[in-house]
Amino acid sequence: MIRLAPLPVLAAVLALAACSGETVAPPPQPRLVQLGEVQSNAPETRHEFVGRVEARLSVDMAFQVGGQLAELPLTEGQRIAEGDLVARLDLEDFELARQEARVQLQQARTDLERQRTLHERGIASQAALDSAQTQYDLRLVALENAQRNLQYATLTAPFDGLVSRRLVDNFTIVSPGQPIVRIQDVGELRVSIPVSEDMVATFDQNNLVALEAAFSFLPGQTFSLIPRELVSEPDDTSNTYRAIAALPDDIPANILPGMTATVWAEVERNGPVTTDVTVPLAAVSERPDGSNSVWVYDADTGTVSPRMVETAGLRGNSVIVTDGVQAGDLIVTAGVSALHDGMEVRPLDDTQPRFGTAQ
Repeated sequence: MIRLAPLPVLAAVLALAACSGETVAPPPQPRLVQLGEVQSNAPETRHEFVGRVEARLSVDMAFQVGGQLAELPLTEGQRIAEGDLVARLDLEDFELARQEARVQLQQARTDLERQRTLHERGIASQAALDSAQTQYDLRLVALENAQRNLQYATLTAPFDGLVSRRLVDNFTIVSPGQPIVRIQDVGELRVSIPVSEDMVATFDQNNLVALEAAFSFLPGQTFSLIPRELVSEPDDTSNTYRAIAALPDDIPANILPGMTATVWAEVERNGPVTTDVTVPLAAVSERPDGSNSVWVYDADTGTVSPRMVETAGLRGNSVIVTDGVQAGDLIVTAGVSALHDGMEVRPLDDTQPRFGTAQ
């Protein structure tokens, strides 16, 4: 029969072992490494732009004659139909000028008829008859000008539109050509899209698979755009070109010129599809046999392993890789020295403490 030592004896033995000075070493900490994602060389097919809504046509209405503004019945934001009254000058002076021209024309007609009768009787000379004819023609032109000026004193809408701005107040004395009111043709709203130089060639109706716009105040709604034109002259400030696309007819009424739209363009990929990827130059290690490899990080196990890669030259500070890794793989881009297969590592980022910092 085996006898167990009394509990006090066991406690004394354990106490002596604790006082012997022997300690258990802590497990090694994972090595800190910098990770990076393998980037694809395939060209992007979906691009995002910030566009601005524009009216198809914007016109500053102005009189061709000067005078005092007597009627300006429009308000900003008002929708008007073609032919509606836009503004009218005080017509009194224009009507008086027309009446005066009519009287002078009648006098010239009477004088012409008298000179023609006298000429037929051989009393008046041909020169006198020609002078009377000239005076009649001049008076006729003066009446036509007076009637035209009277018509010019009234402005009507040239198309169905939206009054975007009143530029003067009523009863103002205006000059010929001075803008009175701005009218926009909103029968077809368009989106102006700034396109960079390298996108001009692909932003073509034949290359576009889809073109859509969305507005922040209409969440969850997108609107298909119809390409209209590409302005060939670049903007002097941004050095971008303007692509113009039309919104559909059935858009909500609260979409107005001047609003900002987010535009997505899906373009067709031209040429062969490449599977090449790029990795940072510092991530590639050369092996003794001349081959190249990178260290791939496994997020599930937190370990790294070497992987052979086929390279095809440099592109800036990156190496073109044709085989071995694919876009989206996580590889070690810094701290590759002293790594070994299956080694546990910890990604180094701004949210994790560095060496020497408090845990």
